[in-house]
Amino acid sequence: METKSIEQIEKDIWKNPSEFPTDMVEKCYQYRKISIAELTDEQIRLLIFQQIGTEYLIGIALEKLEKNILTECDFYEGDLLVAVSGLPTEFWSNNKTEFLTFKNLVEQNSELIKNELGEKKIDKLINRIENGI
Repeated sequence: METKSIEQIEKDIWKNPSEFPTDMVEKCYQYRKISIAELTDEQIRLLIFQQIGTEYLIGIALEKLEKNILTECDFYEGDLLVAVSGLPTEFWSNNKTEFLTFKNLVEQNSELIKNELGEKKIDKLINRIENGI
C-alpha cells in the first residue's frame, strides 16, 4: 500500500484548479499524489494536520514518534507529535489500536516531552488522552 499515493488509494482525484487559494491547499494537492513511502516527515505532518489520508499515514507517523517522540518537521521539535495529538476524537474512536499505541508512546516519553516542550504541553496532551482525546 505504501507504494501508492493517497490519491490512488482513495480513488479520488482532485481537479487541478487554475489557481490555488493558498500555498497550503496547493501543497496538500501535490502531496496526495506522492507515494506514501516517499512522503517526507513534513509532508506527513501537514497531511495529518489537515486530516487528509490520516488512516493511511497514522501507522507511519506512530513509527516515527516511536523512534523519536519529538520528531521535528519544518517548524519545531515535536511538531509531528502535536499534529497527531490534534486528530479529532472520532478518528481515535475508530482507530483504537493506534490510540493505545499513541497513548503508550506519550506515557513512556512524558518526561522528555515535559522537559522539551514544557509542562503545559504535556499536561494538555495527557488530559486529552485521559479524556479519549
